[in-house]
Amino acid sequence: MTRRAGTAQRATKKPVIVLAGEDSNDRQCLRIAIESRHPDARGRIVEINEQVRLRQAGPQNLASWVDRLVRLAEARAAREQAAIAAFFVHEDFDAVDSPERTAARWRVQQALSARLNRSHYVLATWEMEAWLLLFPRAVAAAYPSWTIPKKYYGRNTAMVHDPKQVMVREVGKSGGRRYRESDAPKILAKAVELGEFATPAGTDVSWRELEVDIDSLVGGPRS
Repeated sequence: MTRRAGTAQRATKKPVIVLAGEDSNDRQCLRIAIESRHPDARGRIVEINEQVRLRQAGPQNLASWVDRLVRLAEARAAREQAAIAAFFVHEDFDAVDSPERTAARWRVQQALSARLNRSHYVLATWEMEAWLLLFPRAVAAAYPSWTIPKKYYGRNTAMVHDPKQVMVREVGKSGGRRYRESDAPKILAKAVELGEFATPAGTDVSWRELEVDIDSLVGGPRS
C-alpha cells in the first residue's frame, strides 16, 4: 500500500483507530498486527502521514510535538465524523532493548496519554525488522529464496544488533534480490496466514508490548 492510498483509505465502521508511524510500511505493519489480533478493527483503521520523531523531543518541546500529532489524529477522525477508539504511534528506537528504551517509551507514553488517553506508543526495539525475525516460516513463504539463519531461532530479537542489516545481509543472501523495508508488510501478512503470530520463533519485548496494547482495545484477543 502506498502512503497516499493508506492515508486516504476511509473507515467503514466507527469509532476509528488512527495510526501514525515513521513511514507507510510501518503503518501497514501496525494495521496487519491490529486486524489480525482483533478482527473487529477491520474497517475502523485510518492513517496520518506525519513522520513520528517523539523520542527525539526534549522536555521543553515534547508536549507541543505530542499536541501537534494528536491534533492531526483528531482531524483525521473528524474527517470520518467519528470518535477515536485508539491512537497507535510507532517509532523505532534504533538500538537494542535497554533501560533507556523503557524510560523513553514511558516518557512519551505519559505525554501522549495526558493529551489523549486512548493512545499507545509503540517503540520498536532497534527497528521493526526485529519483529520479522520472529517469523521464519513467513519469511520463507513470502520469499522462497530467503532463510532466517537457525542462530536466530529462540532468540530475544530485541537484543539483535541492526536487524534490518540481518535481513539484508543474512536472510536474503542465498539468492534473488535483497530485503527492502517495503517487504515487511508482506512478511507479516504471511505470518497471519500461517498462524505464526501464535507461535513466534523467539521473543521481543516491543512485540509483546504491542500485543498488550492491542488487547486493551476490547479487553482481550478475538479469534
